Amino acid sequence: MKLKSIPFLVAFTLITSCSTSNIAVSENLRQNSSVMEVKGNAGILINQKISFGDFHTSPVKRGWTNRTELTVLGIKHEKAKQPIEFTQFGLNGSCADIVGSNNFDNNMFKLFKGLENYANNFWNGYFGIIIPKDGGTVWEVLVENDISNTSLKSETDNGIAMDEQGNSIEIKGTKQLVENKFFTDDSKTFGYELYRNGESIGAVSVIGNGKVWIKNSLNPQDKLIVASISSMLISKQNVNKQ
Repeated sequence: MKLKSIPFLVAFTLITSCSTSNIAVSENLRQNSSVMEVKGNAGILINQKISFGDFHTSPVKRGWTNRTELTVLGIKHEKAKQPIEFTQFGLNGSCADIVGSNNFDNNMFKLFKGLENYANNFWNGYFGIIIPKDGGTVWEVLVENDISNTSLKSETDNGIAMDEQGNSIEIKGTKQLVENKFFTDDSKTFGYELYRNGESIGAVSVIGNGKVWIKNSLNPQDKLIVASISSMLISKQNVNKQ
C-alpha cells in the first residue's frame, strides 16, 4: 500500500464510523425514549423536509445571503444572516411556526427578560423562535455556534430555550459517543441533550443524517417543543456547513 493512500483511508474511516455512531445520552433518557432516525437531512437542501418518527417539517425556507429580511411576530428585521423558516408538525395535529437566524444581534430581537443576561455572553450565536399555532406560549432559543472559536467540552452548557412564563430548557452540547472511537474533533459538537429542571427530556445527534430522542412520558405539546428544538438544531447545523 502506498503511503499517500493512508490519509484518504483515515478520512474515510472517520466519516463512515462517525456517521453510524450514536451520541451518549443519559441513562434515564435512553431507557424511556425511542431513538428516531432523521430523514431528509442529506443531499440538496432546497425544499428540504426534516422528519423523524411521527414528527416532520414543511419545506425549510432558507436565505442564502448574508443579509436577508426576516419577519418575526409581525416585525421585519432587515439584518438576519442566513435565516430559516419552516413549520414543525407534531402529534394530534399540533404544529408550530419556526423562524431562526444564524447570527445573534441584541438590536434585532426583543428577548424575553430571562434571556437578556444569557444573551450578553454570546457574540456569535443562533437565535430562533417557536410559535405554536394553537395559541400556546412562544419559546425563544439561543444556541452558541461552533464557529465562535469556543472550545466546547463534553457536557458543557451550549444554549437555552425559554418561554414567556420563564420556563426554560437547557441545551447541552456533547462530544461523547457511545462507542470508543480513535478520533475526536474538539472544534465541533456531535449532538445536544435537552434538560428541564435537571431532567433529560430529549436529545439530538447531528452526526451524519442525525438521530432524535424524545422522552415517552412528555405530553404532546411538550413533545412538539422538543421536536421543534431538534429540527432547529439540525437545520442550524446545515447552515453552519454552508
